[in-house]
Order: sequence, then structure tokens, then C-alpha cells
Amino acid sequence: MGGMPHISPPRLRSAAWTLVTIVITTLSACSKQPPLAPADLFAQAQAQEEGTNGPANIDTAVILYERAAEGGSLEAMQRLVALHRGGWNGKPPNRVALQRWLGEAAKLGDGECALELAGMIARGNGISTDEADATRWYRLAAEAGSIEGALRYGLRLADGIGTARDAAAARDWLGRGMNADPALAARRLALLLADGAGGPADDGEAARWMRMAAERGDAIAQHRLGQFLAEGRGCAPDAGEAAVWYRLAADADLIDAQVSLALALRDGVGVKSDAVESIQWLERAAAKGSPVAQLLAARMYDDGDLVERNPARAAALYALASAQGSVVASVSLGMLQSSGDGVARDPQAAAKNFLGAAERGDPDAQLLLGRLLLAGEGIQQNPREAAAWFSKAAKGGLADAQYELARMYEFGTGVTADSAQCNTLYRAAAEQGQPDACYVLGWRYDHGQGLPESDLEAAAWYRAAADQGVPHAKLQLGVLYERGDGLPQNDALAAQLYLDASEQGLDWAQFFLGQMYRRGAGVPYDMIAAYAWLNLSASAGNPSAAHERNQLRGKMTKEDIAKAQDLSLRLLKVSPDEALENRQRYLPPGQRKMGTSQATTLQPTESTRRAIGADDAGRGSGNSGSGSGRSRSSGRAPRTPNAPR
Repeated sequence: MGGMPHISPPRLRSAAWTLVTIVITTLSACSKQPPLAPADLFAQAQAQEEGTNGPANIDTAVILYERAAEGGSLEAMQRLVALHRGGWNGKPPNRVALQRWLGEAAKLGDGECALELAGMIARGNGISTDEADATRWYRLAAEAGSIEGALRYGLRLADGIGTARDAAAARDWLGRGMNADPALAARRLALLLADGAGGPADDGEAARWMRMAAERGDAIAQHRLGQFLAEGRGCAPDAGEAAVWYRLAADADLIDAQVSLALALRDGVGVKSDAVESIQWLERAAAKGSPVAQLLAARMYDDGDLVERNPARAAALYALASAQGSVVASVSLGMLQSSGDGVARDPQAAAKNFLGAAERGDPDAQLLLGRLLLAGEGIQQNPREAAAWFSKAAKGGLADAQYELARMYEFGTGVTADSAQCNTLYRAAAEQGQPDACYVLGWRYDHGQGLPESDLEAAAWYRAAADQGVPHAKLQLGVLYERGDGLPQNDALAAQLYLDASEQGLDWAQFFLGQMYRRGAGVPYDMIAAYAWLNLSASAGNPSAAHERNQLRGKMTKEDIAKAQDLSLRLLKVSPDEALENRQRYLPPGQRKMGTSQATTLQPTESTRRAIGADDAGRGSGNSGSGSGRSRSSGRAPRTPNAPR
């Protein structure tokens, strides 16, 4: 029969042992051969990957590449980087392995691998971000000759990212990396030169590099070059060219450039003034979230500055800027809410806005919050708290706050009355030109209120206030001229000052002016004018004027009285409400608290926050009688009886 020959079991066992012996001998012989060199392993890996000697086997290739790489083959490392970056045979990229082989290749001088690894670490692509480590790899890339690495390392040195800031080294590496991104490198180099970082400042070189970057289309450089040209920094001033660069950068959607172009258009600097286009650019930048643009546009709408006034739009923009932390916007929004201008009147919302800004140290907000507390608008009236906020703003040097606090010390409102303290505060405010403080300081010199009586000092401070339009100061200065106290006697000047104050509604000025017309002193004798001014003063509640007018009535015809009464209706240059406000300008800020102990150091308390109902996000005045201050003798201006100033 054909087929396999019959082999007995003993013979089969013998053959098996022979085969085992051959295999062991062969393996033993192989183990005694030297291991393959990394280059040979790399070649075998390539053959496996490409299928040169048989079917391709990428998995085997990767194993061989790893053996070659572990033996120091840079080529194998680079191939592993490529494979792990993209994955193979459906396997996803392996960021951990990629990081390993990028690092190994970088250590052998591969600048591009060092650059890629630095970028991965800086961006945190699949691995933890470590700025210091990223900077170290950028430096290796730069030192290995990578132009991009030189640029990135220079930028990090310039900004102190992952390393100590070293402007001198930054300038060097930015120069070496110029060709990687000429516009970026030139712009950053220009800024270092302009700031004198890492060496002497050189505005000329800075402007040259900035122009190079701008001409290559770098929007930031275009904007900065515009600023250089506007300021004449390192180049001849040229507002027109500056506006051209602003527009290029603005068209590229650079928000800062849009704001600069808007300002140039608003003010007509380097371009024809165009308020419509100006507000359009501001609105565009504001819509992208620029708090500066939001605030500038809001102010234009609020003030009606070259555009139609729109307080409602101003309030909306103020709210956007306020939400981004703009203290000025918070205060401005609060002012609109307090007056109901463009928005529903809401003193409580105004108080919240003022409180948020006040707690951040803004003196204007502290002043405005104090006024609301003093008036009890939007919050329970609290003179003590008002004084505390006035004190904060006053210590910050705000003249209006010094004046308000001085009044409280004068009248004992919210604090213990203190004549010396009020005089100190009045003087501090007056020396800054605060008009009401100038007037009150003059009045206190005039009457010796805690200060030595002095007509000369009184006249000087009255004049400082009168020059700023304070009607009471004009009245009192007129009294000094009429009497010749501290000033040369001059009825004509006195009459003119009385006229100015009378037209603003001050009843005592109207009384004195009427008397001068009655006597023909400083003005022509005119019974009709005299009656008209006395009548106006009497209608404001001045009993002395009513008495004089009634005496005069008996000496006039009915026709003359009718003319005088008709004239009195046309004499004021302000509304009745404004006249009343002027007369009440210096009323006491509140009632004196009797028998209460006041601390010397004023600090706002938590009661303000509770009363306003504020969350934790945030963490001018009219007033009195118009007495003149001098008693009449021999036809001179009198001291008004017990009249508040």
C-alpha cells in the first residue's frame, strides 16, 4: 500500500529529540551573534513599513523603529514622531509617545522637534501646560538653528513667560528670528526699542521697525505707527498719515485702532471732522466689548457732543462699560438714574452704582453717594453716613467733598459742629477754586466767623467766587463797593454787581438795586425801575422790599405802577425754579443733632449697604437765604436782619 511509511514510536521519539537539538543549537548560535546596529534596525523597520521583502507590517515596523530609536537613531525618532502624530491602521495619535520622541529627537539637536514639543507644552495639547518647560524647549529649538524657535524664544524673553524677563536677550533672539514672521518680530523689536528695554531707547529705530511691520500688514503695528506719527515720536509729526494707518488697522478689525480713528474723526485731527463716522466706529468697537469705546460713545450721546443727544443710548452704553468694571461709567449711569435722564428715575439704582464705585475708592462716587444719603433719595436719610463718605472723598482731595463736609461741620449736621474744622475744609476747597467755598470763606472773613474779620480777605474771596458766576458773591461784593469797605467806594460797580445777582433771583440784591434806582446812586434815578425791582424782591418773600415798595407806591401814578409791575415780570434771566434754587443755595444741609456723641474719625458703616440693598458686586447741591451782611447807615447797604447767608 502507498502512503506514509510506518515509524515505530521509539524511532519517532528519537527524531523529535533530534529536531529539538537542532533548534537549540541554532538559537544558541544566533544568541552569540552581535545585536543589530540602530541603522540596520532602522533599515529593517523601513522594509517592514514599506513591504520591501514581503507584506507590509506597520506594527512590526514600529517595534523596530523603537529599538532603533532607543539605540540613538535620530531618523527612527523622527519617523516615530510622524507615526505617533497621525496614528496608523486606525489607531489614534498617541500624544504621550509623541512627546517622548519629540523630546529625544530635540536632545539630539533636531530644532523642529524641539519647536513642536514647545508648542505642544505651551498649548497643553494632550499634555499639561508648563510655561517654564515650554520656554526651555523653545530655547533648544532656537539654539539648534530654528528660526521660528528663535522668534518664539525672543517673544518669551520679552514678556517674561516661563523665564525671567530679559529684554537685551529678547532683542537679540528677535533679530535672529526675524524671517520666521517679519511683521511680528519687527513690531516687538520696535516696542522694545521704544521702551528702552534691554538697552538705550531709540525712538528713531523703533519707528523704522514699526513701519516695516506696518507695511507688511501687521494691524497692531499699523495702529502703533499711527500713534508714533501722531506724537511725532521717532519721526516727524504727521496727523494725516497717522489717520491713514489708524484706518487700515481699524478696517482689519483692531478695536484699539477703531477707537483711535473715531477720536481723530471726532476732533478733526488729521482728517475732516465727521461725528457721524466717529460714532459709527465707536459703536462698532463697543459692540465687540471695548469698555473704552462704550464709555466714549456714551459720553458723546450724554453730552450731545457733535451728535444728537441721546441719554437713553448713553445709559445703555454706560451700563455695558459699568458691567466690565468701569468706575466712570458706573458714576455716569448713576447720575442719569438719579435725575431720570434718558431712563426711569431710580435713586436706589443710582445709589447702588455710586456705592459700587465709592467702595472702589472713586471720590466722585463717594461725593454723590453722600449727597443721596444727606437728601434721603433712594435710601433712608442718614447725615452721619453722608458725612463719612464726604470725609473719604475730601481726604482724596475732592474740593466739592471738602466743601460739603465743611458745611456739615459748620451746621453740626451728622457731626459735631466744629468752626475750626469747617474753616480748614472751606479753605482747602477754596484754594482749589471751588466757587461755593470761595464765597463762604469770604463771608466768614466778612463776619469774623472763626476767622479774623477782614474786608480785604472777604473781597478777595468774594471776587474769586463772583468770577465763577456765584450770584451771592456778586451781591456781597456789591455791598463792599457800595460801602467802600476793603474796596474803593464805587456805586456804579455796586449797581452792576447787584444787577447780575438780581437777574439770578436773589431778593436782597433786587432790594438793594431798587434802592439805588430810587436814589439815583450808580444808576439813573428811575422810580419805575426801583418799584419793579422792589416788587420782584417782595414777591420772593422779602419783607423789607415789600415795605419799601409800599412806601413808593404812594408817590407813583397808577400808570407808572402798572408799567413797573409789567417790567418786573421781564427782569429775571432765570426761571422761577432756578431763582428759588439760587436763593436757597446756602441753606443748612440738615438739622443739628443735639446731645449726640460723634466720633472724630468718620468711616462709612455697613448700614449704607443694608439701606441701599446692594449686593457684593461693587465692593451738586442747592440751598439758603441771600442776606447781604451789612447794616444800613446813611443810605448805605444794610445788614439784613438775622438772614441766613
